[in-house]
Amino acid sequence: MISRDLPVPAPPADIAALITPSHPRLMVDDAALAGIAERIACDDLTAQLYDDLIAQADAQLTMPASGYEFPDGRTLLIVTREVQTRLYSLAMAYRLTQDERYAARAYEEMAAVAAFPDWNPESFLSVAELMHAFAVGYDWLHGYLDEAQRQVVRDAIVRFGLEPAIAQHESGASWTTRTNNWNIVCNGGTIMAALAIGVEEPELANEAMHLAFGSLPVALARYGPDGGYPEGATYWGYATRFLVPVMASLETAVGDDFGITETAGLGRTVDFGIYLTGPAGQPFNYYDAPSGARPGRTAAHWLAAHYGEPAYAWWAEQGAVGQSRPLPPLHLMWQGLIDAVPPDEAGLPLDREFEAISTFLSRSAWNSTTANFFGFKAGDNATSHADLDLGTFVLDALGTRWATELGPESYDLPGYWSAGPEGRRWTYYRKRPEGQNTLVINPDATPGQAVDARGTLVATGSSPDASFAVADLSEAYTAQGVTSWRRGMALIDGRSRFVVQDEVMASSPVEAWWFMHTSADIDVAADGRSATLTLDGRQLRAVLLDAADGARFSVMDAVPLPTSPNPDGQTPNAGVRKLVVTGPEVAQFRLSVLLEPLPTGVHGPEPAVADLADWAVAPALDVAANPG
Repeated sequence: MISRDLPVPAPPADIAALITPSHPRLMVDDAALAGIAERIACDDLTAQLYDDLIAQADAQLTMPASGYEFPDGRTLLIVTREVQTRLYSLAMAYRLTQDERYAARAYEEMAAVAAFPDWNPESFLSVAELMHAFAVGYDWLHGYLDEAQRQVVRDAIVRFGLEPAIAQHESGASWTTRTNNWNIVCNGGTIMAALAIGVEEPELANEAMHLAFGSLPVALARYGPDGGYPEGATYWGYATRFLVPVMASLETAVGDDFGITETAGLGRTVDFGIYLTGPAGQPFNYYDAPSGARPGRTAAHWLAAHYGEPAYAWWAEQGAVGQSRPLPPLHLMWQGLIDAVPPDEAGLPLDREFEAISTFLSRSAWNSTTANFFGFKAGDNATSHADLDLGTFVLDALGTRWATELGPESYDLPGYWSAGPEGRRWTYYRKRPEGQNTLVINPDATPGQAVDARGTLVATGSSPDASFAVADLSEAYTAQGVTSWRRGMALIDGRSRFVVQDEVMASSPVEAWWFMHTSADIDVAADGRSATLTLDGRQLRAVLLDAADGARFSVMDAVPLPTSPNPDGQTPNAGVRKLVVTGPEVAQFRLSVLLEPLPTGVHGPEPAVADLADWAVAPALDVAANPG
């Protein structure tokens, strides 16, 4: 049953009747394939993408077919992702070359996976990803497959995919009502599979698609209002990479996406990826996001063309070439559909707040890999994949990352997904407040920050010379007696220097630790009031502008505090240390830290300090002059 209050219109009762009978019809049709061939002949980047595709497909010709195994000990996901990569590459290589070796190897892969005892419905992401992969294989290879082969693939989609999807909807499986990436990936795979075989299996396809369309909007709503995504960079990329093929396939197979593309924020969501990425290419990788990932690039090509956003095409092209890319056909299909324009030429502002997720990103320039940049978040500790990290930040300058996020831990650690008040997730250093670039108050063996705490941005400002954001993070440490905590971060003095400032009030004196993780060497001055960080011959200076009497900088390894849990199996944080500020226990304090890149080795004068309530940019009080 389709709800009446959906953010997208309800599709008609007989969606299957609208499906074009021709193949290919998922994401591409014959005209689109002809367009790809034309771009290969005249565009250097497209030609490189084509060469990448053929190299990948050639390598897959001699690989053994995938087997039913659980390499991570829990799910088929490692297998399903390899199957996706193979079917995309082999099927597209066949469509562009008509070389039947690729089609034969793709069918061998599908026949092997169709012979599995199941597709791991206990972890429905595995089913969804295989439905997606089989939909592409069936559709793109339809003209090559004989009827018996088509039946093998269709039967697998029905038995292992669509029927279990319907059953999970009917039983109320958790992913059907979740608002996170699971909903999008699982419903997206269902829709793709139904579009692939809907002409032959119209009743089943209609039932599955209506259930998916009824469930999907609660997850789509998380892109609103401005394109920010709650689960961070990696799972934004994952969800969006599976959503965009659904949107594209509805367009090519049915001619109507039933309002999905009108979802609030979806047309701006590539902004999230662009702004989250620092000048040297690293994302603000809070939560379970690795520092080297470049998520969302394939989807950005299609979104750029659909919404007419040339800066999105530019960003997509930054991650287009390279053998580490898992799905070159998606880049190949959608690259070049719109001219790419860099953000500065497209007029993108230097700063961006994402309202619903309370995250602020700021930089000094778009066109320099050595520009100054910070990412700063408040957010919601109860979000899927969250860390207890209200107030954390990253900082880039001089072409390197000075304040770094550690990213995910091993997903195989015991209790990693147990995130309640007593959850084992919060026993792991990388998920605890002490593993972030934030304050820790009265540390002990408990999680630290409240696991359901939320923080909000209460003030932001931007001018050509400065930017800032201030967050109210008071909910984080109420159990420790904190009655008010505000943190601000600013770019000041022509966007050349950074300030991080905390203002804390508590009902009684508290023990406070200020942490910043870094790969730099740290030399603390004898008086403890300043420190010099050195990394790859570059320097950044840290200065205590204001702090409680007796507060000092120090250096610690990136390891748990003596009062913290320290379970076995955690990833060593090799090469990472912490710049630390500690001082005497007090009930009220202001801690203001200047972080100044030193491109010439010479530092400027210390700026004046102002209360966070007084932070502003021109034409009011200029934070560049009085940053606090």
